[in-house]
Amino acid sequence: MPSLPRPLRAGLWVSGAVLAVNVLAAVLLDAEIGDEGVLTIVRGVTMWGLVPPIAVALVALGALRHAVGVWHVVAVVLCWLGDGIGSATGELLVLLGLFFVADLAFLAALWPTRRRSLAWGWAAVGYGVVAIISGGVIAAHAGPLAAAVVLFALLLAAVAALAAVDTAGLLGGLLLMACVLVLGIGVFVIEMPDALRALAVLVPYVAGQALLAVSLQQRLGLGAPATEAARAA
Repeated sequence: MPSLPRPLRAGLWVSGAVLAVNVLAAVLLDAEIGDEGVLTIVRGVTMWGLVPPIAVALVALGALRHAVGVWHVVAVVLCWLGDGIGSATGELLVLLGLFFVADLAFLAALWPTRRRSLAWGWAAVGYGVVAIISGGVIAAHAGPLAAAVVLFALLLAAVAALAAVDTAGLLGGLLLMACVLVLGIGVFVIEMPDALRALAVLVPYVAGQALLAVSLQQRLGLGAPATEAARAA
């Protein structure tokens, strides 16, 4: 993979640092080490800072000059709102609603390259099977949200399959799909300690967002010399 432009590298490092602080605060809270009030504030504040550095980096690289880039940045902003508002209010429906709309924006961003993706072949069946099985397991414990959970799982699978146009997109889509499904299991199926949830959900979530941003940067040639960017476009 070619070296990344400086703004994107900086954005990924900042997001990683915010993630590390959030996970550390969750671990300390579960271990009852340190001031609970301070650590709770740290967790709440850092939830707002997980993905904005990635969005800012993409904007700085000129993503908004492309329709695909606009939809991708919109998706990241919606995820950011889901992270922050969902954490601040504790409202599951708010979190799911914002992530559902974010996935629709990701679909719009990925649709132009659908013929290059794994969604344009038999691999799409595998994504669908995983979504139905995992979504079904969660839906069995989700009560009135059962249908919405299955629909959400299928939407996630579509995003993951369409994102698989290169290695970064393949891994990013799978990580994003996995983190949301693990979150669903933790909310509806089994109780997970907060520290474990932070590790199992937030780490793949931020990594997935980072890899999807790398995939977008490579596809559009963002930050590359003009001739290389034109070739990518």
